[in-house]
Amino acid sequence: MVKKENKQKAGAPAWMVTYGDMMTLLLCFFVILVAMSEVKKDRKYEDVVRSIQEAFGFVGGLGRVPTHMVPRTSMLDKLQEAAKPHEPSNIGDSQQQGIQGKSFRISQVREGVEVAYGGPITFERFRAELSPTGAEQAAKIAELVRGHNTKIEVRGHATSEPLPADSPYRDAYDLAYERARSVAEGLIGQGIRASRIRIVAAGDTERLKGQAYSEDRRAANRRVEVLVRESLVTEFAGEEADFQEQ
Repeated sequence: MVKKENKQKAGAPAWMVTYGDMMTLLLCFFVILVAMSEVKKDRKYEDVVRSIQEAFGFVGGLGRVPTHMVPRTSMLDKLQEAAKPHEPSNIGDSQQQGIQGKSFRISQVREGVEVAYGGPITFERFRAELSPTGAEQAAKIAELVRGHNTKIEVRGHATSEPLPADSPYRDAYDLAYERARSVAEGLIGQGIRASRIRIVAAGDTERLKGQAYSEDRRAANRRVEVLVRESLVTEFAGEEADFQEQ
């Protein structure tokens, strides 16, 4: 009795071909996602979308005429909605024609990162004179910031307490400004260039301690902060500033 040999069919199994096609399609899908995430400019993005439209053809179905209109349920349409950044319309519209035109945009520039040095310098109640302890602290801060070309913001603060009737200051902003001026003069006396310093008065609008009913909590709000900005002095000068500090 002769046994029949089981002959196997040549080539890969049928399921392997389908599996390979599916893996290829998934790879192409993720490549498209990565490529879309790297597109930053609107015109470049539109060129990419147009190229994909031409490659896919967008034939609506069997027997239909090809069209350039993208079906709303297509994968490309969903990618376009997800990847294209949303830009608000009518930014800064004005009914009056100005120098900048009817539409204008407001942006913040030259600020960058701020770093607080040395902790806040505190003051006595309703006073703006720099105490010996505050002068010593200002000297230590000057040692830390000396030799650089970055802007220094000296920000003064005050409490919300009503000023005495004989106070030389008009309000909390005036008092906060004079406190910041005292610290700024202390820094300049330690060799820091005046062109690096910016004096800011926050008044009583930026309290460290809310509900400051006790003296300890109010004392924390009577302060001046020294902040070093990321912006450089040369960005605010018409010509290159002197970098040397004595």
